[in-house]
Amino acid sequence: MIARIPRISWPLAALAALALLPPAGAQAQGVDARRLGMGGILVSEVSGASTQNVAYRAVPKATGGPGYRSIPLPLGLIQVLADPPETDTDDPEFNVFEIANLIGRTPWTLQLVEPEELSSDIIVDVAQNSLAVDLGTLQRLFPKESIRYGVTWSSPNIEIGVRNVFFGVRPQVEGRNSLDLDEALQGALGEGEPFLPNTSYAASDEAQGQAAIALSGGVALPLVPAVGSPDGDPRKGGFAVYAGARAKYLSGVALWRGEALGSFATGDTIFGSTTPVTAAYVADIRRTREVAIGSGQGAGADLGVALFVNKLEIGVGVNDVGSTIKWDETDLTRSTYDSVSDVEQTFDVESGAEYTSRFPVTGTLNLTYRTGNLLFGGTLDRTTNERWIPRAGVEAWTGPVPLRGGVYLDTYKQLQFTAGSGLKLGPIGLDVALATNSRGITTSRGLELAASLALYN
Repeated sequence: MIARIPRISWPLAALAALALLPPAGAQAQGVDARRLGMGGILVSEVSGASTQNVAYRAVPKATGGPGYRSIPLPLGLIQVLADPPETDTDDPEFNVFEIANLIGRTPWTLQLVEPEELSSDIIVDVAQNSLAVDLGTLQRLFPKESIRYGVTWSSPNIEIGVRNVFFGVRPQVEGRNSLDLDEALQGALGEGEPFLPNTSYAASDEAQGQAAIALSGGVALPLVPAVGSPDGDPRKGGFAVYAGARAKYLSGVALWRGEALGSFATGDTIFGSTTPVTAAYVADIRRTREVAIGSGQGAGADLGVALFVNKLEIGVGVNDVGSTIKWDETDLTRSTYDSVSDVEQTFDVESGAEYTSRFPVTGTLNLTYRTGNLLFGGTLDRTTNERWIPRAGVEAWTGPVPLRGGVYLDTYKQLQFTAGSGLKLGPIGLDVALATNSRGITTSRGLELAASLALYN
């Protein structure tokens, strides 16, 4: 006898969708076509550089070069709107894999080549007291370490300034998930070890999504003004040091947080007529009562420094230092299931309770070297899920046409490739980029296209 698996509610479906994601990094693929074409590296003159490193607000605009602002074009939204995934768990068309794929990919870009569907040769070895399942290449989805997913969104960042002081407003959105399998379950799914009698298997999952409006004020100034730099542009040579700090007041909009623990235990025999498999889970869901600006209040800070030495640029940015939100009213509900009693229930644990959440600290280390019309760069990103993404890229200009290329190492430790070009016609231009990726529930590469309208200095 095998215990009945109950129909899951939408909170558990959301947890499942996040748990199924690979340990992808935040912002693993961007939407700015210029940056994407160079592997996603950060350089001081690109649009949004000061969002990741506040010190770049003080760096002078590039002179006689490709300094610009960009407006990404939402090519991929057409695909999503034309065929959106089903979100109703009661609908027979509901597919949690489609939800996870949408979360794991960037719908702003156009998917030219969809990654292959999740598939592998699966070998099942059955005996009375043993069940072994070899998932083949799918075993990589169940590593020994925590399976983490995280993403942050803080654009558009609208800032205005007078001299070295500035003020701004922007959205601040975060989503993350961490799935942990116990040693027995990881061995069975990730290593192909057999399921054994009288053994317990368990998994725990923690997911959080929150959104706020950030009102900021800060200072960015040269600690050492450009010395020996042609036209006052430190990118062309000389020596300069810039620093910045941004304080943020966070007005909370909404919070959703889930924690779940599921387990099952085998009996004296794996396949016996009288020995059942027992299963149980408990899931706690905390959410704000209202989705409204002002549902919570908090604060945080961003810090940055940028150094220019003889055409070499070094930047270090650290964001969301101490960023927390205290939510005024949250409700906590608990869902449980126990196969022994075959009872599934949901009940309130707390009502109208205060709760404090935090935003994870993220950071960027970037190095760039320029010579003539060539740019070489590398970036190391610390993502929302506390992982590191290394990137490298190059850009060369031939008249009004740029040629770009880049690589980055994703969290599958697969090397991904990017390329791009464009056309500059006076103060405006168009950038395009192609990039491979292995985001979402996949073990293969896909190919996407990004495009941006460029506004040059």
